[in-house]
Amino acid sequence: MKKSDFISILSKNLEDYTEIDINLSADLIQKTIIEALKKRDRVEIRGFGSFCIRDRKSIRARNPKSGEFIELPKRSIPYFRASKLLKDRVN
Repeated sequence: MKKSDFISILSKNLEDYTEIDINLSADLIQKTIIEALKKRDRVEIRGFGSFCIRDRKSIRARNPKSGEFIELPKRSIPYFRASKLLKDRVN
């Protein structure tokens, strides 16, 4: 499902709001989650899941084409963990 599909489903179910309002709300939610993760805060949505940042240590990798070794720097990645309720509903 793409973001546009998600917004069209919401606009069909929420007839009191325009599609522009729903699009702005979806953008605001996304922006808020991103800003919280930039600050390394944990975002928890009850019944859905939680977002956090996990650190990956630097590693030495090899380019398979040239065989040259390169050093990949330490990096942070976003991590999502589904709630038990979401797991139960999917299964």
